[in-house]
Amino acid sequence: MKRKRRKTVLVLILIACSLFLTGCWGTREVEELEPLIGLGFDLGQKPGTYLITEQFAKPTKGETSTSAEIHRTFSIEASSLREAYEKTSKIISHVPFMGSLKVIVIGEDVAKVGFLDVADFLQRYSEFRRSMYLVLAKGKAQSILNVKMRTGTIVAMYIKDNIETGKTISTYPTVRLGHYLTVLGRKSTAPIMPVIEMVKSGDEGIEYETDGKEEAQELRIQGAGVFRGDQLIDFLNDEETKGYMWLENQVLQRPMSTVGTRKGEPNFTGQVLNSKTRYKVSDKDGTIGLQYQIKASIEIDEVQGLKEQLSETEWVDLMKGAEKSFAKVIQKECELSIQKERRLGLDFLGIGRHIEERNSAYWKTVKDQWEQKIADFPVSVNVEVTIHHSGMSNSSATVN
Repeated sequence: MKRKRRKTVLVLILIACSLFLTGCWGTREVEELEPLIGLGFDLGQKPGTYLITEQFAKPTKGETSTSAEIHRTFSIEASSLREAYEKTSKIISHVPFMGSLKVIVIGEDVAKVGFLDVADFLQRYSEFRRSMYLVLAKGKAQSILNVKMRTGTIVAMYIKDNIETGKTISTYPTVRLGHYLTVLGRKSTAPIMPVIEMVKSGDEGIEYETDGKEEAQELRIQGAGVFRGDQLIDFLNDEETKGYMWLENQVLQRPMSTVGTRKGEPNFTGQVLNSKTRYKVSDKDGTIGLQYQIKASIEIDEVQGLKEQLSETEWVDLMKGAEKSFAKVIQKECELSIQKERRLGLDFLGIGRHIEERNSAYWKTVKDQWEQKIADFPVSVNVEVTIHHSGMSNSSATVN
C-alpha cells in the first residue's frame, strides 16, 4: 500500500513540474530562416567601414548536396556586422540565421590594418560557434566569395569541404575561430591562418576547361599568413608552410617527391603513412635551446630515372638512399620555416609555448623580450624516415 502511495505522489510531482516547463514559444520555423554559411570582410570605401560579404544558402526540397543549394551573395558597406545584418534583413524575405555559418574569409586589406573589432564581435555574438573556419584571402574576400565555381558548388561550402579533407595532403593549417582567439591571447605564439586564392587556367601549369564561361574559376588553399595579434605581417610560401606542418606535428598523410642532386641519381615519389614530431627543451651549459625529432613512415609510389634492373641487394641499398632523400626534403622545409620565423621575429611555430610548458622559470625571464630573442634562439631538427613499402615485386621493370 505504501509503495502504491509513493508511486502516486511521484506521478503528481512530475505533473506539477511539467506545468512550470517553458514551451518553445521563441522558436523560429526552418522555412522562415535564411542560413548564412559564408562571411567575408574587406575595407569599405568610407573611413571606419567594412565591406561585408554574406553568402546565404537554402537547400532545395529533397536535395542534400551543396551543388543543389540555392544561394545568394550580398556585399554591404557598414560600420559593423550588426548594421550589415539590419540592411540584409530589409532585402531578403527570410530571417538571416548566423548559427549556420561555416567559413569566415578575412580580406588582405583588412588583415593588414587589423581586425580586432571583427574578432571581438565574432567572439561575443551568441549565434556564432567557435568551430567556424578562418581563412585569409589573397586579395579581396568579396572576390573569393563571388567566384563562379565550375562545379556549381557554393564557395563557402567548397572552402569548408577543402579544409576538412585537407588532412590527406597536410600542407596547410586548419584554423578555427576558437583556436585563433586562444592564440591571440598568448604572448608565446603568433597566430597563423591558411591562405585562399583564385587560380586561373594556365597559372603555374594548371589548366582546366571553362566551358566557354570566362567567369568560371577554381580556388586553391596554399600557404599561410602570419599575424602579430590581429594584424597581418607577412605570408609563408608553400614550402615554409609545409615546414610549419611538420614542426607542429600536423602531418597525417602527405604526397612527397625528391629531387636528385647528382647526375643519374633517381627521384622518388611517395606517400607519408604516418609521422610523429616530438620536441625537448635542452639546457647545455646554461644555454637553453629546442630540439625537434621528426619520425616519418613513407611508402614508395614511383622511382624515376632508374635505367637498369637492380638485384634485391641493390634495391635495398636504393631504398636506404630514398630514406635519406626524403629526410632531406623534410629537413629543408623545416629549416625554411625556422628561418622565416627568425626573419620576422614572430613565433608562429610556438617555440615559446614549448619553453613555457617545459621550463616555466626560464620563460618568465625572456617572455617580455621574446620577439627579439627569436632571431638567435637555438633550434635544431633531426629527421628520421623509414620506407615501409617500397613497391618491389618479383617481376618488375626495375628489379631483377
